[in-house]
Amino acid sequence: MGLLQNFEGRTEGIEKTVPPRWRCCARMLGIHWRAKGQPGANGSYWSDVPRLMVFLDDMSFVRISEGYEISARHGFPLPMVLFVPAGVPISSYFDAGSEFMHLDLHFDAAWLRQFLTSSLGEHVVDDIFGRTIGTEGSAQVEALAHLLMEEISEPAHDDLYFESLAGAMVMAALAPAFPMQKRRSGRLTGHQMRKLERGFDQRGGQRMSIAEMAQLVGLSESWFSHVFKSTTGMTPVRWQKDRRIGNAQMLLRESDLSVAEVAARLGFSDQSHFTKVFRDVVGHTPASWRRLVLHRLEE
Repeated sequence: MGLLQNFEGRTEGIEKTVPPRWRCCARMLGIHWRAKGQPGANGSYWSDVPRLMVFLDDMSFVRISEGYEISARHGFPLPMVLFVPAGVPISSYFDAGSEFMHLDLHFDAAWLRQFLTSSLGEHVVDDIFGRTIGTEGSAQVEALAHLLMEEISEPAHDDLYFESLAGAMVMAALAPAFPMQKRRSGRLTGHQMRKLERGFDQRGGQRMSIAEMAQLVGLSESWFSHVFKSTTGMTPVRWQKDRRIGNAQMLLRESDLSVAEVAARLGFSDQSHFTKVFRDVVGHTPASWRRLVLHRLEE
């Protein structure tokens, strides 16, 4: 099944000079065509999914604005690349007539969000999905556009390749709007931290790999490690150590398990290793800490 979407479009004074070519798969739709606009031509477009428009000719004579009205004649010049969030109507107005090549990519919102979040971080993706963004593109964007048009016209690869190519296009197209230093200021959300805590606790406090933690919150390993430290002030390994010892303290305080049994339950290799880690974090051995806590409870 192909991408499901609702789309509305209206044009006046714009005619296609080369028939549209389409390619549709489960998570995106790609279409390209050549058209000609007369002076004063105008149009309005709306979709309930996010989309990226790429123009391979000078479009500075076209003005656009958000909304359905022809107020676009007072809008801003159309850039080479325009990202439009789901549900945002766009109107266009031609100050002069010209022919142009147009590539349009429509995306499943959930898939695109996950694809971008793994590299850009959730705060940047929230920004992207919240506003219309125009950039002037680059040689990389133009090269990717031609590859996508070739795949649309004469598919030579499977849908996974096509979708990955389109995802790379979005990344390249929006990069100028999001400098690297801004992307790297990301933090995990409260929801993501709670997922990590639940996932860790459901494993009985046994260690999770960085890959497992990153997958749990839908991020790449490298980006996850960065934003995790920005959020918690510690590495994933240190966070797990502290949380394991916190679980150990609960078991020592609230159960009759021996120190060796607590060590085994939490996945430590042996009691000696558990004792060393516990002392490094708490400042006491497990046995002495238990005696101290139980003594205080009896007072």
